[in-house]
Amino acid sequence: MGLYADAAELERNGILFAAVTIIKTEGVVPRQSGRMLVSEDGGIFGTIGGGEIEYKAKLLALDALKNGKGICADIEQHGGKVSVYIDVPEHKGKVIIIGKGHVGSAIGSLFKGIGWSVKLFERDADESTLLSQPINEKTAIIIAGKAGSHLIPAALSTKAFYVGLLASRSFSTEPDRRLYFPIGLDIGEETPEEIAISVAAEVLSVFNKRSARPNRDWESNLVVVRGAGDLATGTIVRLVKAGYKVIALETDKPTVIRRTVSLAEAVYEKEMIVEGVKGVLVSSDAAIRRSLDEGNVPVVIDSDLSILSSFHPAVLVDAIIAKRNLGTRKGMAPFVVALGPGFTAGVDADAVIETKRGHTLGSVIYSGSAIPNSGIPGNIGGFARERVIHSPASGVFRGVKHIGDIVKKDEIVAYVSDTAVKATIDGKLRGLLHDGLSVPEGFKIADIDPRGEEADHTTISDKARAIAGGVLEAIDSWAHK
Repeated sequence: MGLYADAAELERNGILFAAVTIIKTEGVVPRQSGRMLVSEDGGIFGTIGGGEIEYKAKLLALDALKNGKGICADIEQHGGKVSVYIDVPEHKGKVIIIGKGHVGSAIGSLFKGIGWSVKLFERDADESTLLSQPINEKTAIIIAGKAGSHLIPAALSTKAFYVGLLASRSFSTEPDRRLYFPIGLDIGEETPEEIAISVAAEVLSVFNKRSARPNRDWESNLVVVRGAGDLATGTIVRLVKAGYKVIALETDKPTVIRRTVSLAEAVYEKEMIVEGVKGVLVSSDAAIRRSLDEGNVPVVIDSDLSILSSFHPAVLVDAIIAKRNLGTRKGMAPFVVALGPGFTAGVDADAVIETKRGHTLGSVIYSGSAIPNSGIPGNIGGFARERVIHSPASGVFRGVKHIGDIVKKDEIVAYVSDTAVKATIDGKLRGLLHDGLSVPEGFKIADIDPRGEEADHTTISDKARAIAGGVLEAIDSWAHK
């Protein structure tokens, strides 16, 4: 049990080590089997036979520690060969602290307590001492005191994920966005132990790629949007770019036709990017949080708002554009916004956004309803009803053309089972239903833009942008109040 006890002791003291094991021998060698530990400072625990073989194995182990990866290697000596496996045990992370002092020691003790490897140096450590250490993407370097500031360039030249300087705000140093200075989170710290908590919290937030915001504020910036079609996506993209975290809810078989600008497409393709904003299909609460932390929009199959039992958003936006209310109620979130007809501001929602093209498109309504649905699509290039294609029969949809194709009137663009679907006008195919969906007769399945090549099917429409502006205005106005 000696080596296991040694390993436990090294871990307790926050010292990295590699385990060297003989796996094969040939010829004359000191030992046929054996195992040893090599600590990051060159210490050896156990043995694989001593002499030249053990020395070479030690050098290989130190190299493996520096790279953070295990290796297999053959070590030869006169008359024989030893094959070894060098394992580098997984560790949470490593912190190198230059400047022991009261604060440096407190920081080291805190990191040891959470299972990190810790290496402390006096303030007079030089560049060669620092660079001789195993430093990789899991390493943080903390320079405690201005006396060690001359090591900043060397520290920044390494792969360390964090380099911080603990010194007075009045200290002048060459500005570098990679350097954390002043160091730590602002918690009103004064004692060495309080400073250690402040510094460790910042290091951990960088290591774990978290915001370091209070947990109670996490959902204060969260918006849940029902729907991820083209108009909903315009709103989602606008909110994300304004700094909000957004969760998009969809059905298991979205029937959007403007698929190239709809995050709903992530339901079929697992991921979808619209104007630089990525939607990712996820299901678990953990995956939702991870996606949000990565700056993406989690797309969740949830038509009955069950997500509200796990997440408590500041704002709920109904962007289904169903022309009727499918279950959204005022009070489901601190602020509820609904798009288009079917909602009454002050009754179903706190605010309603006008979605009908015209002078009031995108306006915010705080009392009353949006203009009722006329059933007539907006006029583009002199065409209204003609530009939208509805299914001529019931059956399974299958596209022949693709979104972005230029089509002529009466050209076949798709089939519904065995029934051909023909273009109603000349233009660019701007929208087309996803293959394999079952549709009833009369269902909207395609959209043609009469402007042809001039039409842009890859970016959010002017209508979607206007509506998104109204949503953002309503949310920001409420938030500031």
